[in-house]
Amino acid sequence: MMGMQPAISISNVSKEYFLYKQPYHRVIEAFHPFKKSYHNSFKALSDISFEVGKGESVGIIGRNGSGKSTLLQIVCGNLQATSGTVEVNGRISALLELGSGFNPEFTGRENVYLNMAILGFSQEESEARFDQIVDFADIGDFIDRPVKTYSSGMNIRLAFSTAISVDPEILVIDEALAVGDIFFQQKCVAHMKQVMQSCTILLVSHDMHSIANMCDRVVVLDQGTIVYEGEPAEAVSTYTKLIHSNLMKRAEKIVPHELPEDVAETVAEKVADFQTWQPVREDDIGGAGEIKIVRFSATRNGKTISTIEKGDRVSIRLLVESVNRKDQVILGYTVKDRVGNAIFGENSLCLKDQVVSLGEGYNLVSYEFEWPEVHRGPYTLTLGIGEGKHALSHVVQCWAHNIVSFDAITPDVPVHGIFNNPLGNIEISEI
Repeated sequence: MMGMQPAISISNVSKEYFLYKQPYHRVIEAFHPFKKSYHNSFKALSDISFEVGKGESVGIIGRNGSGKSTLLQIVCGNLQATSGTVEVNGRISALLELGSGFNPEFTGRENVYLNMAILGFSQEESEARFDQIVDFADIGDFIDRPVKTYSSGMNIRLAFSTAISVDPEILVIDEALAVGDIFFQQKCVAHMKQVMQSCTILLVSHDMHSIANMCDRVVVLDQGTIVYEGEPAEAVSTYTKLIHSNLMKRAEKIVPHELPEDVAETVAEKVADFQTWQPVREDDIGGAGEIKIVRFSATRNGKTISTIEKGDRVSIRLLVESVNRKDQVILGYTVKDRVGNAIFGENSLCLKDQVVSLGEGYNLVSYEFEWPEVHRGPYTLTLGIGEGKHALSHVVQCWAHNIVSFDAITPDVPVHGIFNNPLGNIEISEI
């Protein structure tokens, strides 16, 4: 930042919201003779300060609810800060919401001209840029159809094309590129790297790959405050640690499913380390619910997983409850990377010669899989149980989402897309 003239200067910015249980409480509070308070305060941002130099690309990352979008809204002038100041030096173009500023009843063509007029461009200037906008958006004849008929992908194509066509000195993007297809995302990134090198970019994204590759510097927000500002790699590491810490805190607050005393005693007799098995939070479970995962254990070499490497055997053990006997059960798992992309997984349908059945009541289930060669870094494990004969036509009875997190320490290797990684050694016993 030394020697750089700031394009954006954010100084001691805070944003506080008043939350009312009922809408009329706002009126009562305003006119109450004794100034009685009817609201609770929520501070979305607390004393935020940093600068963005001209031509610099700065990323803002953080967990959901950390204040990222609120900050961008303030920078763009759509929200007013409760305290503090923001100075913007340069023509700003923002992509804060999908097709922000588009009238759904107007055609794409009409919306482009309307947006250009709002930005201060004459009819002649808009016409001179129109073909360039349409070529970049690549939505064909849809340019003359109402925007309400557009898919989300077409909407973001046209919105982004319009935003960059005004040759902005400052471009602000809030998650917008995550909506487009992979080819359009690559096209946008290439354009920003090659054509917009002198443009100042402020980017909010959950795509850590884009953050690491596009940004000169990254700000990490958590609960409305800056917890890190600096190198992209270290920022991503800080963000990942926050995610892991949050998962651990959530696990500590879980209220275990109450097991009948006789069931608990029986399971403890069969499983020596049952007391170490983790309960599953109701908020983390989805599905029809006729089968539920009540407790689980995920271990490597008999120990709880914290790190893992290629060739390790992962042992999954479950205590599940079924409302009645099920004779066409599908067991499965999915492993996701640090930004939630599914990397690999499989289900018991891969075992053609084995049919999985569950008895009514409680069952002990176990299976295992081998950890493959993937990128080093943090991963989460999702466990699932379905019912049916086919992968494409079955009932999802229970998904326990992202209930385990750990770090792969395998040397970095190029792995692309999702792939199947078989499970095996399935064992079932009724309680």
